[in-house]
Formats: sequence, C-alpha cells, structure tokens
Amino acid sequence: MAEQGLTITIQELLEYKREEEWRREGVPERDIEFSRLSGMDGRDVRAFRQFTTGGLLIVVRCPKVTARPHHGVFRPKTKATEQKTGSSGLAVTKGRIFVSDYDLMSVWQNSSRGFVKIFISAGGGASRGRYTQQARELIAEMNKHLVSRLQHGCQDDYDSPKNPGVKAGDHFAAYLAGAAEHLVDMYECERYYRKLGLPWLYDNAGKYVGGGNK
Repeated sequence: MAEQGLTITIQELLEYKREEEWRREGVPERDIEFSRLSGMDGRDVRAFRQFTTGGLLIVVRCPKVTARPHHGVFRPKTKATEQKTGSSGLAVTKGRIFVSDYDLMSVWQNSSRGFVKIFISAGGGASRGRYTQQARELIAEMNKHLVSRLQHGCQDDYDSPKNPGVKAGDHFAAYLAGAAEHLVDMYECERYYRKLGLPWLYDNAGKYVGGGNK
C-alpha cells in the first residue's frame, strides 16, 4: 500500500534545495527562517542585517513569499517590466522571466539626534535624475553584497502623485542595527514607523500624501 501524505510540491522542493545551498554558504538559520516570512533570499537577509550593524535602519517592502527560491536565478523585476508578478513571484515579459523585487521604503542613520533620513531618490523626489553621492555610494555598496539587486531609490522619497503608495497585501522587513523584523502589513509598518518617531507618508487607504522630500 502506497505511503500517504508524502506529496511535495515543486515550490517546496525548490525552497528546500535553496535552503540547503544557503546553509552550505554559511547563512545563519535565523536568516533562513526570516526568509520564509519575508520571501527574500536568505543570503540577502544576512547582507541587509550586516549592512545595518553600523546603526542604519533600512525598511524594505518584501517580494512575494513564493519568490524566495528564485532570487539569483532570475533578474529582479524593474519598472519597465510590463507584467506584475503573479502568485509564483515571477513575471514574464517579452519572453524573459523576472522575479518579484525588493522595494526600498526608507533608509535612516541612527544618531544622537535620533534617526536622520538618508534620501535615496533623484533631487526633489523626482522620478528621474541624479542621486546624491551618498545615495549612489550606499546603493552601490548594498548591491555589491545582494543576490537580488536593488532597482531604484526609496519609495518614501519619491514625492510625486505617481507614488504607488502601499496596500493591505504588502508586507515589509525592517533591518535595524543588525536585527531583522517582519512587518506583516502596511498597518504594522505604520506602527513601526510611529514607534520610532518616523513620518508615515500614507493615508489609511495606503495612498501617498506627500512630504517624502522634506
């Protein structure tokens, strides 16, 4: 008689194989566990944690959880990608496959004066244009260590009516001083911002209300 309850999905198999690869690369178990919540590559969880040990706070809108075994296999989705990622965490555009990307929400430096915003956007919150040297260096340094590279600046700093805002289905990761915290939805993210005294730039429906370049 056949064994019952031994069915495994392709998704589970891919995730299992990826986790074994991460362990061989020395990724701590806590980062692998956080990957299961956030959908981020376990190596990238480690990289973000390590990057913030100098007192940085980095808030990221997480990708689809199902994207976690696909980082480093497919390129992250860009603004030019026509399709949104579906339940698989993947999108196909013009015959190319892209994985759900990481969206920076905001970056801060903790100091004796509290958290100081590091603006990562074009001047004045424009959608295009030159970033400051600090922003360019910060993104370049992070991308040196990330498997799934950052594609653009911080959403909080994009001071435009075209800012996509946040929605109830979004979830977030907050990296602060070497620790990671999963924020399950936009309401939890708002509470996290307010707890640290940071401005929350979205209304109750998640619409951007301005002030990201202030």
